[in-house]
Amino acid sequence: MNLTLRMPLKLLNKANRAARAADQTLAEFLRQAILSQLSEAPRVPPAVVDKRRALAKAIEDSVTWPGLQARLRKLGYVLRAPGDNGRTGQPPLILSSWPEEKPLVPLTRLGVSREDLTIKFASHFPGKPMERRPAEAPRSPQQHAA
Repeated sequence: MNLTLRMPLKLLNKANRAARAADQTLAEFLRQAILSQLSEAPRVPPAVVDKRRALAKAIEDSVTWPGLQARLRKLGYVLRAPGDNGRTGQPPLILSSWPEEKPLVPLTRLGVSREDLTIKFASHFPGKPMERRPAEAPRSPQQHAA
């Protein structure tokens, strides 16, 4: 089975160097690293696994920001955008409790980013339409003759 991973270039380079130092392929090195983490990883309670599955399904089944927010609220959550933090780009969305709106974790901890959802929903959070390039105006017959 093949697997595609998204990781920062710095991390990939570091993993490649470590694999070479261990005289392993990158795939062998990553398998070994994952296996060692699995043996040391604490057991996740079934209730947490169920919540993560429900959140993943809500994200997967949604086709708009309002639809996602409605699904999340049924589960006791909501997405919120943090205030401007001075960085370029947009900070990650925060999964918060509902209705208290207590910040819980960045959305990226669930394996999905603001950018992923912006592309999926074709609009920015919380629903501002994406800027699209204006279509080229049709030429008049006089412009064609020139």
